[in-house]
Amino acid sequence: MRKKVIANIGLVMSLLLAGCDKMTTDLEGQWQLNTVEVGGEVQQVDTVWYNFQTSLFRYQIYAPQTDTWTMAYGYNAYEGKDLSLRLFIDDSNRDFLQRTDWEADTRDFIVEEVGGKRLVLRSEGKTYTFTKY
Repeated sequence: MRKKVIANIGLVMSLLLAGCDKMTTDLEGQWQLNTVEVGGEVQQVDTVWYNFQTSLFRYQIYAPQTDTWTMAYGYNAYEGKDLSLRLFIDDSNRDFLQRTDWEADTRDFIVEEVGGKRLVLRSEGKTYTFTKY
């Protein structure tokens, strides 16, 4: 009886661990924005970072003039090529969106490419190209 209980516990643990592995995606990690393309014009960027960890998301902006970081946290939902990002804006970072090109605290993207060290997102007529850090 005891062996059966231990075997069942082992089976349940294996299933839980396997389920955790499925939560990771190819977006996992820290991505530095390199370019934003709009209407054929390309703008170089090196001060914006998107960070993904399972369903969590962090948007960071570096200000080289003051050597400081501004950031907002939120969630991501990623399925197929559809990516939805949601930031939580509170009193500590209420002007955060003004530092971005986001119109609201939620933004939807199409994942054009992800793999290795390259991520390409498209949203609202803009193409964002990132490098994995």
